[in-house]
Amino acid sequence: MLIKQVGIGMLSIALMAIGVQAETGVATIKGTDMNSLLKGTVTLMDTSAGLKVAAHLTGLPPGQHGFHIHEFGSCEDMGKAAGGHYNPENAMHGMVVKDGIMKAHAGDLGNIPAGTDGTATLEAVIPDVTLSGGKASVAGRAFIVHEKVDDFSQPVGNAGSRIGCGTIVITGK
Repeated sequence: MLIKQVGIGMLSIALMAIGVQAETGVATIKGTDMNSLLKGTVTLMDTSAGLKVAAHLTGLPPGQHGFHIHEFGSCEDMGKAAGGHYNPENAMHGMVVKDGIMKAHAGDLGNIPAGTDGTATLEAVIPDVTLSGGKASVAGRAFIVHEKVDDFSQPVGNAGSRIGCGTIVITGK
């Protein structure tokens, strides 16, 4: 039995080494104000191309809203306890999907557009980021929805206060 377990463990390590990953996660977004109607779900899945992120939010004011992964998984204190943008490479603020984690914060997803009905969706793949394991993993961190547009200025994009927050949790493989 021990030989089988070691063999399976080695197989898992080998599959991860060649990029075969299937870990999944979710963040349940809630408004940071107790009277907020903002809510939604962000699903995450490790892929060979990077971390796939799919967000669906409702109850947002119409327009563009900064949408980022922040350092910590706490949504306390109106989302301020989530810390700053997740930035394991100490990169400049930018658009990680386009620029990569060496040239942009790993959590910089830019903006999520909300329609006149308050619904917003976003799908993206973040290269070189994983749900768990590796240098740039996001499990246990938090998604933050900001009140304003991220204008990509330095150091963090002037996106205003934090109106929504959700902690990233692993849901399975």
